[in-house]
Amino acid sequence: MSGTKAFAVSAGISPSVTLGFAATGAAVLGGVAALAIGAGAAIYLTGKSLQAYQERKRKEKEAAIEREKAIQQRIAQIKSMSFSNTGKTQVTVKPPKTVKPVPQNQPTGTTSKVITPVEEAKIKDDLRKINQLRSQIPKIKSEYQALIDKQLLDSATVQQTIQNTEQALNANHLEAAEAYLQALDDARIQVIQNLKQQWQPQISYLQERLEALKVRLPQAINQQLQTNIDKYSSNWQSLNDDIINNLHQQISTFEAQTAEIQEAANNLVNSWIQAGYEAHILGIDNGDLVIEVETHEGVNTQMRIQFNGQQINLFGPPEESSSCAARTIEAMRLFQEQGYQLEWTHLDNEPVAEEWRYLYTPISQDTEVVEELNIDEIEEDYEDDKLEHEVYEDEELEDKIYEDNDYDEDVEDEEMEDEDDVYYNPQSSQGRQMEQES
Repeated sequence: MSGTKAFAVSAGISPSVTLGFAATGAAVLGGVAALAIGAGAAIYLTGKSLQAYQERKRKEKEAAIEREKAIQQRIAQIKSMSFSNTGKTQVTVKPPKTVKPVPQNQPTGTTSKVITPVEEAKIKDDLRKINQLRSQIPKIKSEYQALIDKQLLDSATVQQTIQNTEQALNANHLEAAEAYLQALDDARIQVIQNLKQQWQPQISYLQERLEALKVRLPQAINQQLQTNIDKYSSNWQSLNDDIINNLHQQISTFEAQTAEIQEAANNLVNSWIQAGYEAHILGIDNGDLVIEVETHEGVNTQMRIQFNGQQINLFGPPEESSSCAARTIEAMRLFQEQGYQLEWTHLDNEPVAEEWRYLYTPISQDTEVVEELNIDEIEEDYEDDKLEHEVYEDEELEDKIYEDNDYDEDVEDEEMEDEDDVYYNPQSSQGRQMEQES
């Protein structure tokens, strides 16, 4: 297939759901045919193509159900193991052991003791710290209440320790206040350690799933998914089951997309093989699956199925024989019979005439297509229509076709069919010109 062609596809691969950025695309090069996968084609899947599409979608739905079931079973196992390690009991605040009792009704009058400058400086520093801690009490209460609401801390011991802290501060007993605050902080640290033991296996499972998928994803999607996981890798207090399930769903969405792209690639390879060519999957490039077709003329063709489910690009030779072109049409028709629909929309980045848009659609009773077509003649006809020139205005070409004006119409038609094996669409400019010349 020569030139750059684009095809819209109304069924086959679901467009991927992106994470707020554009999905990958392939550069348009010489000899590229692009098969855009989207909606809105005028001809819909019928017959064998429809059956193949429905069967594939049924299997995809079953696979998604089984995948989700396996994920939830693994999550349940992780939770069970985490519970056995940490238990579900709330952390209690243990009172400090060495703190001195806070004196009640401490006298505030003057004493006869002489205070040295060093002692006076320490008293002032202690008062500064006490005032600072006293201003932080509302924030401390709020933070620990949040842990109580999550049933991570024992409410009674927390409230008692905060009350003891306030009493120590009111009595200007800095040492006791700091000891009670340290007891609260020890309990908070224990809560975080328990949360880490609870959620670390869940994060590890998410990372495991992403690692298994990374080679098949576009780099941008990889980075975004990794960022989403990293966000909670050390923020254990903000994690919950909904967040974990959402992260799993994100991975499952792209996991399903890779499966659809892989199956499309397998079907495309099989189509080329059935058409008589050696074909295989060459590899994955930034999420796109690349296929190589080895033609019998020794010219290789590459096809790229983009990860986003919107387009397939064909990188073919600049020129191709009619036999190669015929096999290309056959391969694309076989591909469509497996539940994909192509609509030829562009040639060399220019819109294709309506009459050629379903060239690659399998022949059926409901769809009229030209059967035996020489791709070189089709492209010439398209270019002629676009430029509003008639292909047979060239007198030298007319002389070549009509070497003997004495031939009758029947003999001339027979020899043209034997020589070129070309069937012309009577609605095209070529067909109309031939009818006029004959």
